[in-house]
Amino acid sequence: MRIGVDIDGVVADSYPAWLQELNRHYGKQITVLEDYEMHLVFDVPFDDMNNFFVENVEYLLSMPKPIQGAKESIEKLIQEGHDIVYITARRPEEEEITRDWLKKHGIPHETVLFSGFNSKVELVRQWQMQAFVEDHSVNARGIAQIGVPVFLLTTSYNKGEVLPENVARCADWPCILKGLLQLAKLGPM
Repeated sequence: MRIGVDIDGVVADSYPAWLQELNRHYGKQITVLEDYEMHLVFDVPFDDMNNFFVENVEYLLSMPKPIQGAKESIEKLIQEGHDIVYITARRPEEEEITRDWLKKHGIPHETVLFSGFNSKVELVRQWQMQAFVEDHSVNARGIAQIGVPVFLLTTSYNKGEVLPENVARCADWPCILKGLLQLAKLGPM
């Protein structure tokens, strides 16, 4: 089975690290991201926050730790014969930093695709994903609409949302792994 996997918020525990740096930069003390659109949480223009990320991209993309269980689950999926393709909202210019982070943490990675600020749906369709792991509910809904089952890692910014039936909410990677292995046993959809 070909499985698409997001990076930030799914493999890299990016948001807590970024929250700390954004609090420092903007002089705030926000403890929980209740919206995926961080500029709304910090009440700043999108361009202002985007400039902060662009100016500090290497540091911000290098600092997160892996999410607990992600590396081991991805290794298990590969061992079981599944193809892992990372599809991230990061920009193509961030490929080297991204691959360096994956390598530093020993996370297997052959194919990494960069959607930038564009929808991931077309890449999911083009690469014929059979399942996807995501944290952003907008992406999860879009991917689910084209018939690809999605495992949504529960976060502070997606926990209250009603989701379509082919989006399964998971609290952690053991739940995601179990769901993906069960889906693989069902065969092609």
